[in-house]
Amino acid sequence: MERPMRSALVGLPYDALLEILARLPARSVYRSKCVAKAWRDIVDDPLNRKRLPQTLEGFFFLDKPDIVSSGDVEHFGFISVLPRPVPLDIDPRFSFLTKLPEMQNLFFLDSCNGILLFVHVRKLDRLDVHYVVCNPATKQWEAVPTCGCCLPMGDCSEWSTLLAFDPAVSSHFHLIHFWREGLVLDEEDQALEDQAPVLSVCAYSSGTGMWSRRSQTEWNSKQGQLEGWRHQGGKLEYPSLSPRRAFVNGLLHLRVFNLDDDKIVAVDVQGKTQRIIRMPATAMGGRHWELIGYIGQSQGRLHYINQCFDALDREQRHKMYIWVLQDYDTQEWVLKDTVSFLKLFGRKNCSFSRSDYAVVAIHQDCNVVFFLQNLNRLIAYDMDRKEVSVVATFENKILVDTVAPYVPNFTELPGLKNKL
Repeated sequence: MERPMRSALVGLPYDALLEILARLPARSVYRSKCVAKAWRDIVDDPLNRKRLPQTLEGFFFLDKPDIVSSGDVEHFGFISVLPRPVPLDIDPRFSFLTKLPEMQNLFFLDSCNGILLFVHVRKLDRLDVHYVVCNPATKQWEAVPTCGCCLPMGDCSEWSTLLAFDPAVSSHFHLIHFWREGLVLDEEDQALEDQAPVLSVCAYSSGTGMWSRRSQTEWNSKQGQLEGWRHQGGKLEYPSLSPRRAFVNGLLHLRVFNLDDDKIVAVDVQGKTQRIIRMPATAMGGRHWELIGYIGQSQGRLHYINQCFDALDREQRHKMYIWVLQDYDTQEWVLKDTVSFLKLFGRKNCSFSRSDYAVVAIHQDCNVVFFLQNLNRLIAYDMDRKEVSVVATFENKILVDTVAPYVPNFTELPGLKNKL
């Protein structure tokens, strides 16, 4: 298809303007559509999608959580956050997967930068378990075998598989699988006392098509200190291994809650711990956060969002705190914003329960945080404008961990070899 050599307002031809737009952040590209009709046409042209950075399009969500045990992916929906209809190339039913006869049960696990991760269990054989990684924009997918160390079945608190993908770094994706090793349960499925289970890890690369496992014998003294967080035995309460994590600078950042201390660990795509980051101080005398907060990335920086109940001042308990890691090397956290529960949710107090509210995303290009309130309402808080708006109200209750932010990636990835 031959493109017309339209002139832009600055006198640039079509191809030159496209090259400039391709070098801008997604937020600036989206705003440039308001400059002139010619600019809007360039940005909206499907032929240009592979070259231009994309912004947050909306959220996939499981809209019938009462049937989540069946793994019926056809009950996913999609909510757009852009002021236009949902693009035709977004298929919230994932029909390009579900119409395949071998795709019988799909359970959503994670999403990262435009691609999604499911676990696939055949109905006739629960030991026949695979992962499925797919790109909704290109309808590509790939089945990945499990690592064989710990099957992703049973109690989800004892394992977690996370997706790591950054198209700006590599066209290949990675899976990082954590599980608790050495944990012995009694007849009532309770962990026996005085155990020291190890949080083990193995990693998959679509570049090699192979799993690799971290070995203790590979550690030097420095690495042994970094990996010590996985060997704290009974002191390790619950590692935050849900999709609420951040993939920043090629590292997967996880919140680890410990009875003595809590921290963020940064793990590379091989499963090797590269950094341990202290939690931000709370302006309440350095008290600990008592809840597992939200970790996300926005504008290339790590963000942490939480409320604090461990405060002497009651007014401080009724606020949401939003921190940004201003300097990654010195671990300097800066309090970016605070907002009251009254402004966010229309009530002064909020309980510990996730059914009351949960942070589900922070916009990767701007200062907007998304909350799920009462499991049926998605709201957005704009830090710059200090405005709260309702994005969507759901008919059914929504599971927090099935709300997946979606930034389209229109590039065909070499690790996703299947396409109808």
